[in-house]
Amino acid sequence: MSIRIKYFRKSVLIIASLASVIGVSAQDGKKQTIDITSSFKPVLRNAAKLNFNSSTPPADTSRPRLQYQIPVQPVMPGLQPIALKPLAMEIDSNSSWVNSNYVKVGFGNLTTPYVKAGLSLGTQDTRFNVFADHISSRGKIDYQDYSRTGFSGHFFSHVGNNLEFHAKAGFNQDQYYQYGFDQSAHSFAKEDLRQRFTTTSGEAGLRNLSPTEFGLSFAPVLKINGFRDNKDNNEFNAILDAPLNKSVGDNMAIMLGLRADITRYQPAQLKSITNNLFSVPVSFIYSKPNLRLQAGAAPAWDQGKFTLLPDFMAEFPVADEKWIIQAGWISYFDKGNYKRFASLNPYLNAPDSLRNTRITEVFGGFKGVLFSKLSYNLKVGGVEFRNLPLFVNDKVSGKSFDILFEEKLRAFKFQAELGYTLGENVSVLAGLTLYNFGKQVYQPRPWGIIPTEFYTHVRWKIIKDLWFKTDLFMWEGAVYQKQDNSADRLPGAFDLNAGLEFRVMKNLMLWAQFNNITNSKYQRWSQYDVYGFNMLGGVTFTF
Repeated sequence: MSIRIKYFRKSVLIIASLASVIGVSAQDGKKQTIDITSSFKPVLRNAAKLNFNSSTPPADTSRPRLQYQIPVQPVMPGLQPIALKPLAMEIDSNSSWVNSNYVKVGFGNLTTPYVKAGLSLGTQDTRFNVFADHISSRGKIDYQDYSRTGFSGHFFSHVGNNLEFHAKAGFNQDQYYQYGFDQSAHSFAKEDLRQRFTTTSGEAGLRNLSPTEFGLSFAPVLKINGFRDNKDNNEFNAILDAPLNKSVGDNMAIMLGLRADITRYQPAQLKSITNNLFSVPVSFIYSKPNLRLQAGAAPAWDQGKFTLLPDFMAEFPVADEKWIIQAGWISYFDKGNYKRFASLNPYLNAPDSLRNTRITEVFGGFKGVLFSKLSYNLKVGGVEFRNLPLFVNDKVSGKSFDILFEEKLRAFKFQAELGYTLGENVSVLAGLTLYNFGKQVYQPRPWGIIPTEFYTHVRWKIIKDLWFKTDLFMWEGAVYQKQDNSADRLPGAFDLNAGLEFRVMKNLMLWAQFNNITNSKYQRWSQYDVYGFNMLGGVTFTF
């Protein structure tokens, strides 16, 4: 241990001596220095980068299946056919006019002159149309004569950018003779048998062409007419109809209206009669691809008596609208005035009272379109008539008809309609209406009402300038009251009509009309035989 200490001390002394010698030499000689320089910059380590290797996505060759709910909107004509008048001949062209200026003239085997003309003037914003027609016939039975003359003018004009004003004035005169009596047992002067009805009418209205910025659509119309016969019976009618429709969103609309129907009837030998009918219909309409609903009601005042008319209809489309389930509960009025009664039965006596007919229907059924060309509509349900006018032969000769009102009549009702359309070339429409009358309150039978009626209309464009049409009417005879107050039924009717029209020059066409081709003998009203086979022919000139 002592040896190590000595050795350590000796080493220290040697190092110290050397240091002192170096220090002395440095002070005595040239100064020497050593510089050590070092530069340091901190650097971050390179980060590892992600490498995105993008590639083109594979092409999608699949076809997307887009589901569109577009409702089918076929044209469904009304189910109620126009009543066939026994003496009137509805003869008209079955082709559409390219030029609305025309004159159509003809003549028939029943001493039947026929004239019809139309004239159109104006521009795109203002139009004026004039129409006139006349027809008369003389049957093989004494006094089986009929004539009709009509004239009307129509005016249309744009008011501003979104309004259209329209007005109409017209004159019509229909003349019949009460020939339905036993001419071997009764004799009447011809003037006493004459039934001449004259109507002078006017109309004015305003409507917006597109909804306003608030979604409102309106179309108020005022109609007035004066009606009189050749026996000093006069009637004045005024109708104000002001419907208002407001859209609420894309699926809902509100309908609000005001309807006033005023009648003042002055019989020749009685005091004047007033028959006023007012209603305020309100409805909500909801439309979706799988549901269409209309729900509302119409408070009405029938000669001052309050009545609430229901208005409920619903449609449920299924199977792409090939089948549409429909149901409804509706009620409405048929105005009772002399003008309407004469249009139903022109051989009537002037009425001594006026009543409005209220009709209530509850129905269900199906409608739709098949194969894009075939449309159908089926309804079945119950109907109730209140104050229904019935016509019975008078008790003297039976040549005229008295009006009896049935207070309440219920019936089962079935309606079917089938239509086929092939472009503008073929159009077929067939319909069936069937009533099964039930219990009545006042009258024992529904006098003069046709219980079953079938009709068919065919329009066929054979070639470019050749058109063909045919109409078939069939019905079960109505029940009528005999002179001894017992009931009997008229024979059924079968009436087939056909017509042709073809072009011979650019502005000239020839036409022919054949009515009651089978020469069927039938009566719409008791004791009144209709015309047998008759035909008309003539020319049509357009300019």
